[in-house]
Amino acid sequence: MAEAFLFNIADRIICILGSSVLQEVGLFWNVKDELARIKSTISTVRAVLLDAEDQKTRNHAVRDWLEKLKDAVFEADDLLDDFSTEALRREVMTRNKKAKKVSIFLSKSNPVAYGLKMGHKIKKIRKELDAIAEDRMKFHFTERTNEKQVQNRERQHTYSFVREEEVIGREAEKTALIDFLLESEDVEDNVSVIPIVGIGGLGKTTLAQLVYNDEIIQNHFELKLWVCVFDNFELKNIVEKIVGIPTNSEMEQLQKDLRKKIKGKRYLLVLDDVWNENRDMWFKLKSLLMDGAKGSKVIITTRIEMVAKITGTISPFYLQGLDEYKSWALFTRMSFEKGEEPKNGDDLIAIGKEIVTKCAGVPLAIRTIGSLLYFKSSENDWLYFKNNDLSKINPQDNTIFSILKLSYDQLPSYLKNCFAYCSLLPKDHIIQREKLIQLCMAQGFIQSLDEDRCLEDVGQEYFMALYWRSFFQDIERDIYGDISWCKMHDLIHDLAQFVAGNECTIGNVKGENISIRTRHVSVGFSLDSSWRIPTPMVKANKLRTFLLPFHKPAYPNEVELNRPVYDLLISSFKCLRMLDLHGLNNVSLPDSIGLLKHLRYLDLSENRKIEMLPRSISNLHNLQTLKLSWCERLKELPRDIRKMTRLRHLELDVCYSLTHMPRGLGLLTSLQTLTTFVLDKKNGSSSKICGGISELSGINDLRGSFAIEGLKHLRCNIAEVKAANIIEKRFLKSLTLGWGRMKVGEDNDQDAAAKDELLLEGLQPHSKLKSLKLICFGGVRFSGWLSSLSNLVQIDISDCHKLQHLPPLHQLPYLESVDLSNMRSLEYIDNDGSEEELSSSSQPQLFFPSLKRLTLRWMHNLRGWWRKRRTDETAAADKQHNRVLIATFPCLSEIEIHCCPNLTYMPLYPHVEKFSCHEVSEKILRQLLQQSPTITAGRQADTLQASSLSHSPLLRLRSLDISNIDDLEYFPTEWLPNPNSLQDLTFNRCHRLKSLSLIVQHFTALHQLVAFNCDKLNLSNDELDGDYGMLWKELRCLNTLAFRHLPKMVSLPEGLQYVTALQHLKISDCDNLLT
Repeated sequence: MAEAFLFNIADRIICILGSSVLQEVGLFWNVKDELARIKSTISTVRAVLLDAEDQKTRNHAVRDWLEKLKDAVFEADDLLDDFSTEALRREVMTRNKKAKKVSIFLSKSNPVAYGLKMGHKIKKIRKELDAIAEDRMKFHFTERTNEKQVQNRERQHTYSFVREEEVIGREAEKTALIDFLLESEDVEDNVSVIPIVGIGGLGKTTLAQLVYNDEIIQNHFELKLWVCVFDNFELKNIVEKIVGIPTNSEMEQLQKDLRKKIKGKRYLLVLDDVWNENRDMWFKLKSLLMDGAKGSKVIITTRIEMVAKITGTISPFYLQGLDEYKSWALFTRMSFEKGEEPKNGDDLIAIGKEIVTKCAGVPLAIRTIGSLLYFKSSENDWLYFKNNDLSKINPQDNTIFSILKLSYDQLPSYLKNCFAYCSLLPKDHIIQREKLIQLCMAQGFIQSLDEDRCLEDVGQEYFMALYWRSFFQDIERDIYGDISWCKMHDLIHDLAQFVAGNECTIGNVKGENISIRTRHVSVGFSLDSSWRIPTPMVKANKLRTFLLPFHKPAYPNEVELNRPVYDLLISSFKCLRMLDLHGLNNVSLPDSIGLLKHLRYLDLSENRKIEMLPRSISNLHNLQTLKLSWCERLKELPRDIRKMTRLRHLELDVCYSLTHMPRGLGLLTSLQTLTTFVLDKKNGSSSKICGGISELSGINDLRGSFAIEGLKHLRCNIAEVKAANIIEKRFLKSLTLGWGRMKVGEDNDQDAAAKDELLLEGLQPHSKLKSLKLICFGGVRFSGWLSSLSNLVQIDISDCHKLQHLPPLHQLPYLESVDLSNMRSLEYIDNDGSEEELSSSSQPQLFFPSLKRLTLRWMHNLRGWWRKRRTDETAAADKQHNRVLIATFPCLSEIEIHCCPNLTYMPLYPHVEKFSCHEVSEKILRQLLQQSPTITAGRQADTLQASSLSHSPLLRLRSLDISNIDDLEYFPTEWLPNPNSLQDLTFNRCHRLKSLSLIVQHFTALHQLVAFNCDKLNLSNDELDGDYGMLWKELRCLNTLAFRHLPKMVSLPEGLQYVTALQHLKISDCDNLLT
């Protein structure tokens, strides 16, 4: 991967040397000419890097030349970073960036000795680079500036034929694809396009071949065409292949021939191995394919999801790996004689199954290794394949790797760097998107030619480019729809390790796999307090990354590195850009950490004992990311934090002991992440050492989540809240406003309530905000600006004990989650609105059109949704005019109601799939499950009646969790209109519950049944004598059965032997159970 790293660093050096500040400084230090020569030399060698990379696999001398060049370029990069850091340090010292950019270097703070030292080093590295550049002449390299899409001449062309009996495990995929190809109804265009997407080696081409040669397909299509595209997506070339006759004709004639060939015919065209991401080029081809008959189909196979997005007319067909059974069947065929397991080969079979697991369901990997093992009968040979990653196999035997590497070869160098860097992460590791971007930024892999372009946005483009090309998979999206996590396929991880070479290494305990040229190390084992830095790692003194294990140690409190380890770490690795010291539980850090002047990324999170950071940390002028989350005892941030002008990410989640923000934080205007801002307890305003809320005035590029804590301390300085300028922070996704717990007597302080309402009014966020959390707000009314947050997806309001009035939320178009908890004064969700407004004859209003999750907890006085309910007369009129009778949540799928004992009225929620109900009465539980609302809000709770106006049963309910219903004795079947839909049922702390006999037989789809802490529940025989055992026979899907603390149960339920699907039986604290 020398070419990728070298390209990246060479470009960065050229950019740095071209900056005006460095040129002026070079002039004053009398090294301007030397710097210019370095720039020229690096530009010269950069031009031949692509050709050198091609030749290195065939020429050891070229490989050695590249290694020398890489060492020299890295050294030059470190030297120039030192140069730039000194310039930045002096700039920070003067604080007059414009007037003193140059003059500071003539001041007394600029020792002559430093200039002489730098001049000597620059001259030395210039001579070294010149000598290496001169050596290039002996290799006769060709200059190439275009690095995109390296051609691989060894790529074999595909064809349409395949023997179906040789393919294992793709029957279901073949059937699904054929079903699509036979569809011709409801198709707008004559031609439909379905992309098959997956990593190399999964069998995309094989699946297309199976379908192409199927007899049904043969009879259905009048014309079938197969074109292997690969990297030559040139319109003329493809049309020539479709027409089927090599010709020198002009494009005009070719397009006529193509249209004539397909005109009026229902055809099937397979475009195999497509890499083209040029949308315009695809549309030009598609326009020539539109003359076929209705029902014509195009299959495209590709590794790149962006290709599928551009070409597909329907959702892509994502090809998955083979399951364990099919993988073993394929491996058996390829590796054992006659394709059968050997009779006396138990040891080989056991090893083989572990090898198959490493192949991760990829057929080509299974075939490749199986074919190699066919000729190897010794256990040692098989163990070699079991104990080594695929990247260690001889490249000449490694077909799968050459296939996978095609995807890597197509990447531009900046993506190659980011991909190879992922080799530091363990296999099957959950990769955080934001963290990966920050790590790549720290190494300088992410660059932008546009100074106004945010590097994080560029990093997001890099990430998505790798995702679209199938280098990442198993993505998880957050509530806003953005990718937050992903994984890397095991074989893709092997590829990353292969291309990274000795540049990136997951170190073992003794550091044996670390060389002096290793620059990025992650620790691949659990640390303990006895750990010492191994000698090979110490010798790798040019390390730029030191990454700790990602898994938690068994006893985290025992992991505490000794001070000598810290001292050696800092003194040995002065070139570090990234240092990870998370989860070490140290009480303090050494002051010497401030000597790591190249550091961009420092992770100190989860050091739960640390109370103070060394002041020297403010000397890390290049630091971009500082992670301090879960440092629960940390009291304050460095007072000179204003010096860290390049800080972009400051993470402070769960730093409960922070007392204030340091004064000068507002000067860090590059901040993109500031998770928490703590106001001083004294008055919340600025002081000599404390920064007030006005520090936020100029930090307007904040992204992600942001929380302000201790707002109650601002009650004496309400005017200052406007200075926070929250409304200008347009990139924020989530905002949390916390006032802090009320003291005794504050509940009745009306003046405090009025002040809190004024404070909230001044904290209006930008309308793009997607999540809002309000904690311990002391006002009676919410600010009106909430209704203007039209992009809101989530709202959480908790511990606001005086709050009586919420603004209307039902019209927010994207609101998906509402969580309201612990509000003693709230009686109605919409205290000022009316149910009748929703059924207005002139313009019916939307009612929570996107809401999916609703949580109502610990609100003892909550009575219902509206104070103003529909009257009987109005309801009758509505029914007569066919208007909406009762408000209904159209999308609600999850609802939790916890300790709301006076709740008497709820809108309908017919689509709920997950229902949790805790600490209410049996009557309210019945009402909620049957959705039989009371007719008027004014009636007493003990006269609950079912409304005759509307009834909407829970037909989709999948999960039901019932706990702390003290008066529940039985659970009648009629409470659940569709018990056959239920898959998960839990009872907990229902102390009067006696029996489940009334419902057991109806849960035919139940997968899990849990009963905890139900003092009177006896499942042993229940009350139906001999018939009870037969009722359990109906639980034919029950997979898991769990009992805990059921004192009445003396034996397992009779009939349990009929539950044939049961796999997990968990029993604990059932003291009277007879074994």
